[in-house]
Amino acid sequence: MSCHWKIKSFKILIIILLLGIVVNAQARKLTIFVDNWPPYNFEKNDKIVGISTELIEAALQKAKIPYKLAVYPFKRALITVQRTPNTMLFTVARVPQREDMFAWIGPIHPRRVYLYKLKSRTDVQIDEIEDIKKYYTGVLSGGSVEQFFKTNDFHDHNYYLVSDSEQLLKMLFKQRVDLIPGDPLDLAYQMNSQGYKYSELEIAYLLSEEGGYYMIANKNTSAKLLAKIQKSLEEVLATGARDRIINKYIK
Repeated sequence: MSCHWKIKSFKILIIILLLGIVVNAQARKLTIFVDNWPPYNFEKNDKIVGISTELIEAALQKAKIPYKLAVYPFKRALITVQRTPNTMLFTVARVPQREDMFAWIGPIHPRRVYLYKLKSRTDVQIDEIEDIKKYYTGVLSGGSVEQFFKTNDFHDHNYYLVSDSEQLLKMLFKQRVDLIPGDPLDLAYQMNSQGYKYSELEIAYLLSEEGGYYMIANKNTSAKLLAKIQKSLEEVLATGARDRIINKYIK
């Protein structure tokens, strides 16, 4: 073989190897789903933003891990991550029913979920879980509260499922439901953005404070990759970034 052909063959081999590296890198690129849950993660001006979004992106960029974000309805995203390699989802409550279904990265936030009612609804009184069944509660489809209700033998006539958490507050003020679940950050943001007064609401019951809010991953995700993201997230949180970001969204 002539020297010319040797050089040409070598160049072709280099191109093939480089293409292989690019294809392999693209194959490893994570797809990370978010649903529309302000202020944690949501779309604004065609961009995915939010407290969790900024923290997770900071961790991934710090760890130099390629990824892309995609908006999915929460229930659909849960099923997709459970079935699909190289996929993740945030922000997800870590509750017992989900524990063995996913790999977990976090916590991103602590978790405390209340049931809220209108202050004017003095007829709504809850002392224990069974009392909740006397009323109609708005619930996010696929969310941790729906899981909680199913575990505690609630029936369809006890609650109304919505695909978007922003609907819940509107339904409560229109008195289409008697109760809605929420955490303090979620509710504070939505009250401000929708123009409602917090003074018109009242905590009816502390529903749950177990676990925290996490990013979940398909169980077949590399343990090394999970550990790398976990370490990077912990380093980001250690800087006090969460409080600074919260102040951007909750004023």
